[in-house]
Amino acid sequence: MKIGVFCSANQNIQPSYIKATEEFGRWMGMHNHTLVWGGCALGLMNSIGVGFLEGRALLGTSKPVTMGKLIGVVPDIIEERGKTFQQTDCIIDCKNLSERKDIIAAQSDILVALPGGIGTIDEIFTVAAASTIGYSTKKIILYDIEGFWIPLFALMDHLEQQGMMRGNYRNKFLRAENIEQITKLIETIKV
Repeated sequence: MKIGVFCSANQNIQPSYIKATEEFGRWMGMHNHTLVWGGCALGLMNSIGVGFLEGRALLGTSKPVTMGKLIGVVPDIIEERGKTFQQTDCIIDCKNLSERKDIIAAQSDILVALPGGIGTIDEIFTVAAASTIGYSTKKIILYDIEGFWIPLFALMDHLEQQGMMRGNYRNKFLRAENIEQITKLIETIKV
């Protein structure tokens, strides 16, 4: 499965977020999933890439014929600043953040949002809005590490109560609080 990941590239991140992100990356690498993400060597973007490579390395000599790939979708400005994660299997160049989120969404079977800021929120709501009007049916899993996404769920409940949302947002946003829940959700989603 191709798993698109949206997450923070900030540096001052709680160690528990880094640990959970690396653990998720290792799981993807060990289970031959392909990671499609922003390809940056900072923050949680770096952590997911590091974890993925560690997981793939754990396969050792019994590597399957087809291994999951590490695909970075990297805007020009990140490449120019030398912030690209160097161990990717494939880099897809793009001009800006809008193009990056469109490519990640198009290249992925499912999307996962780890803790992140304005960019991550923009990415998940772009996908959700596209789903609302029929452009996409992809699920978004919000990896709710230590309750990070609780305020966002409260906001969506408020929007729903005020009649500002079509349909049930819970059909678009799935919630996972730990590695067991997120891996189970991914394994049960049909692509």
